[in-house]
Amino acid sequence: MSNCSNHIIDGRTKANFGEAAKKLTLDGTRCVLLVSVGQRYHEGDKLRATVELLNRSRFREVTVAVADTLQRSNRHHLPPEQAYADSLREGDDWLERNAKTLGGLTVPHQILRWDAALHDPQYTQFRQLVEEAYENNPDYRRAVDSTIGKFIDRMTARDPGTDVESAFRGCREYLIEECPIIMPMWAHQGYDYVVYPQPMTAAMAETQKLFVSEAYTGKGNWLSLRFKKRAVVPG
Repeated sequence: MSNCSNHIIDGRTKANFGEAAKKLTLDGTRCVLLVSVGQRYHEGDKLRATVELLNRSRFREVTVAVADTLQRSNRHHLPPEQAYADSLREGDDWLERNAKTLGGLTVPHQILRWDAALHDPQYTQFRQLVEEAYENNPDYRRAVDSTIGKFIDRMTARDPGTDVESAFRGCREYLIEECPIIMPMWAHQGYDYVVYPQPMTAAMAETQKLFVSEAYTGKGNWLSLRFKKRAVVPG
């Protein structure tokens, strides 16, 4: 008799929101699927699994937010115009490459490019709140700088020759631009959840605490995606 383990084949990836999310009522709520262009967990089998999870969760509306031009701040070694053009093109490529997978969304959905979020009339006021907090609130500054420090640690691990000062400025601009949109602008616009494959950064958590928890009760909750590869034994 042959060992059945020899016949196990790789199954498809399945996504979930973890144990804590089982107590939540997602049915009928609105969410943002936040996409970091260039990350492997927003490609292929994991993206397909994410789409299937969103369908199962029966959200009333899903906005796929493609954070493409946000990435220009990470390209501090390039001229600003080129950094912007490259990040915008990569967003175009991501949408084209994943059009079929996104077409599998059965809940009402829309695509939001990062530039559209930046040009939202409400963005300026929320960015001003974040900038003022960074300048005047020591706890908030520590949270942002701590998040920057972790980013830079990863950068220098990959490339010991990284210009740390330039990287710090780029990371700070990235966070000061990102945080007002994700928290609190989307909460203000009525989104119940932000879906992303990683836990909140310290900067994002502090932004939520300062500008969302009391002002927009029940909105702007963070849902971390988890992925599991399932083995399948052919019948």
